[in-house]
Amino acid sequence: MTNRTAVGALALVVGFGADAAETHGAHEHGHAVLKLVQEGAEVVVHFQSPLDSIVGFEHTPENDEQRAALKEAMRTVQVPENIVRLPAACTSDGESEVTVPYVGTDHGDDHDTADEHADSDHADHETAGHDGDGHDADEHAEVHADLEATFKYRCESGIAWLEATAFETFGGLEEIELQAVGSDATVVETLTPASPRAALTGF
Repeated sequence: MTNRTAVGALALVVGFGADAAETHGAHEHGHAVLKLVQEGAEVVVHFQSPLDSIVGFEHTPENDEQRAALKEAMRTVQVPENIVRLPAACTSDGESEVTVPYVGTDHGDDHDTADEHADSDHADHETAGHDGDGHDADEHAEVHADLEATFKYRCESGIAWLEATAFETFGGLEEIELQAVGSDATVVETLTPASPRAALTGF
């Protein structure tokens, strides 16, 4: 896949179904989105999930256990088979683009920034006449962070089906909204742990 084609396909796969995602509910814990675009034999797959559904939290990691969980999530998601399975005729190019919040950053700086933000918010609340009780819990509840991964494949014989293996990998996922678009077909389907496979007729 040329860079130009890859960029175009990625833009399409990320943008496709945006209205459907908004209708379904943006950033809903337990619910992920799997988008696929086919251009001839070239296929791009994009996976996006609330971080909470992957590691159990979305706030800045507060201890070594949480930092280790994020790094493990990064290693796990870099393997396409841990997220999605395509027919054997489809071959991965061996590359993946993965974004995991808080990984690869200075967590000390993150904490300082978060603390400064918390102090600022707390002062604002006091100025507004709020007592601030339970503010720390509210902060964590309001933090939203997503994990994202993009994979590229070459499928010379088309794509008869797709299976979301992410359910097996991450027990916090309850539903995955599949949004697939090809040259001659479009598929929008909700996958579940009990029904993780979708037929891609026309792909």
